[in-house]
Amino acid sequence: MAKARVMDTNADFEKLGIDPTKVQTWEDGRRDTDEAGHNEVWYFDGILDDGGKFMVAFRPKSPYKLNEAGDEPNTNIMITTPNGETKQDFQSYSSEEAYIGNDKCDLKFGPHTAVGDFKNYDVHFEPVNGVGLDLHFEALVDPFRQGNSAVVALGDNDEYHYTDLNVPKNKVTGTLIYDGEKHEVTGLGYHDHQWMNIHPMNAWHHWLWGHLYTDKYTVMIYDFVSNERFGFERVPFFGIEDNETGHVVYMTDGNVTLDSELTTNSTGKAFPKTSKYTFQNEGDNKKVIFTVKWRDEIEIRDMYGDANEQQKAGYDQMGINPVYMRYYADGDVKIIDGDEVDQSSGDMIYEYNYLGKEDERADV
Repeated sequence: MAKARVMDTNADFEKLGIDPTKVQTWEDGRRDTDEAGHNEVWYFDGILDDGGKFMVAFRPKSPYKLNEAGDEPNTNIMITTPNGETKQDFQSYSSEEAYIGNDKCDLKFGPHTAVGDFKNYDVHFEPVNGVGLDLHFEALVDPFRQGNSAVVALGDNDEYHYTDLNVPKNKVTGTLIYDGEKHEVTGLGYHDHQWMNIHPMNAWHHWLWGHLYTDKYTVMIYDFVSNERFGFERVPFFGIEDNETGHVVYMTDGNVTLDSELTTNSTGKAFPKTSKYTFQNEGDNKKVIFTVKWRDEIEIRDMYGDANEQQKAGYDQMGINPVYMRYYADGDVKIIDGDEVDQSSGDMIYEYNYLGKEDERADV
């Protein structure tokens, strides 16, 4: 058995307690525990019609106390204004000050809330320090679960799990609050829910995550590549949803090849300038070519280069060299079915989280 795989067998579905034919509301409720090493996140972001952007996330546990049992609920917000300024806040609460529902996305961390059911979400971040939002998400496409489970199992006996269940395209309306004013906004947004029992630095060599909106399709990619411990396995999440119907029209079975053009940036690591994925499911003549080429580096987070000596020693002991990038890029999807070619493209923002050291076995 591969050391990293999507859980997509009948035995897996029974073990997980899910119906592979439909997504149920409870799947966006709490899925994990407060045990040491476990965590969870409900994440929302959006690109607005006025050029602004936002993100807000809710986590039951502090990222700095993952190896300890017990909850320490926390939430953060980041708003990028139309003129490029960043407004942000981070709030932490005791477990007694928070509520996390099991039946649906139902979160209350202090005065901050997120409630939804895969069709509609209402997200509120109280501006306790002058930065906040009140937004409504209306789903424009179906939820997406890679392999009909959204769960990656890692280890010889599936000891670990890492996940992503998402609604990749939503209509967003409401209010952002900053600089002492309310700003009415509209745009498109993304929501995902992740739960895991392993720290990403202990699981992954790198990943490329993003979503592309074209005039025809919504495309979601989360290209995981495990670290040496788990055999440098590529475990891609990739799906195409039709904008008109909202339904999934293509999902990879993991059979993919990658052709990339690398370029070295200021961190000294060689990142792909162009990533060209070719997906062709086993026994299927249909082929999908997905290409991402970045235009601008919009964020460089050199976690290793900016670390102090103690932190670097810790990274060295783990054998990693973490660098995080965000890009503004051109995205293109081409669906080839016999003689028929359906192609569409658009702009996208995507992240490349490159945790491991450079290694040709990892197929960057």
